[in-house]
Amino acid sequence: MAKSKVSGRFDDSGSGSAMAALLASSQIAIPSLRRGQEVSGKVVMVGHSEILVDISAKSEGIVSGRELTATRDLAAKISVGDTIEATVLYPENDAGQVVLSLRKLSGEKRWQELEEKRESGDQIEVVAQESNRGGIICDFLGIRGFLPASQLARPPSKLESLIGRGLTVSVIEVDRPTNRLIFSQKKPGKKDLSALLVLLSGVKIGEKYQGIVSAILPFGVFVEINLGESKNALAKSRVVKVFSERKRDQVKSEEKEPKGAKLEGLVHISEISWEKVEDPTTMFKVGDRVDVVVIAKDATTGRLNLSIKQLTRDPFFEACAKYSKDMKVVGVVSRVTPFGVFVTLDSKIEGLIHISKIPPNVVWSEGDKIECEIESVDVPARKIALVPIVREKPVLYR
Repeated sequence: MAKSKVSGRFDDSGSGSAMAALLASSQIAIPSLRRGQEVSGKVVMVGHSEILVDISAKSEGIVSGRELTATRDLAAKISVGDTIEATVLYPENDAGQVVLSLRKLSGEKRWQELEEKRESGDQIEVVAQESNRGGIICDFLGIRGFLPASQLARPPSKLESLIGRGLTVSVIEVDRPTNRLIFSQKKPGKKDLSALLVLLSGVKIGEKYQGIVSAILPFGVFVEINLGESKNALAKSRVVKVFSERKRDQVKSEEKEPKGAKLEGLVHISEISWEKVEDPTTMFKVGDRVDVVVIAKDATTGRLNLSIKQLTRDPFFEACAKYSKDMKVVGVVSRVTPFGVFVTLDSKIEGLIHISKIPPNVVWSEGDKIECEIESVDVPARKIALVPIVREKPVLYR
């Protein structure tokens, strides 16, 4: 029985017993693949509509259709014999091939290119997709970045008039782990940067401010703060300025119209709330007043990092105080991931059943109720490890 390397199918000649004998005599272990698994292989064919990759499975992996179109710029640089990384979309299609995606590799290459452009100062072409009062959200080959209104070379009367247009920009900030990408059409002079750094030097870590939301992005919220209106300074001024109704009105007026130097900082999506935030646009709108605290600043780039969640106590600390190792708990499946199952406990915090702890032939879906035992509680890391309590033996053990 012959196997077609391209199609992954076996000829019908020969008997099933011959095939079984052949497989039994073979010492080559054919790996089983799962959706989302990362694989490595050698390119064996590059065509106009598909790329075939030998991933040492029962058949080649194939990149085609929308997956090929989405990574056309990367695919154009791939040649037969190249070793590439890919992600399994489907372990087997109708033709018996493993369907692969190059999007992750393409994304990594593009982030690398953006970093190189930032260092070299070379400009790139982006497309304006969305606008808000703070600026323009732009697309660069599938990666979204932000072009602040203050960084536009010729700001139009209405930012939305730029939507759909191609813009030539420079890359001024790239942070792959936080998905942060900032563009500019202006080249900051040494004088401007020096002035910014002077302002930043007066900001202290831990200082609290009331700021105004200036832009909302997928990776976080930009907040403009008035350096003369820190919450600490206001608290001290109120002690002196509350002797009369007139003075109290004066304080309120000053808070409405803060005066002084202003800086813009980023509240990253991970610093918005102690709970997981999926979409900042559902929580804020441009112009909202928010309380923030300074958590970091970079004296070389002028970057200011702010936090909202750190103004409140982490609810995880109090919630996990009721849990201890070996305790029996009941929870509901909130997320199913390739590395395990997240379970929400009655205190609204999540624990993880690692994939290695899940018995064979046991599958859970979101909403399922599970009885577990607590394996460990790691307060600093905000993690609770769970082990499922299985009342019936898996089928393989019967």
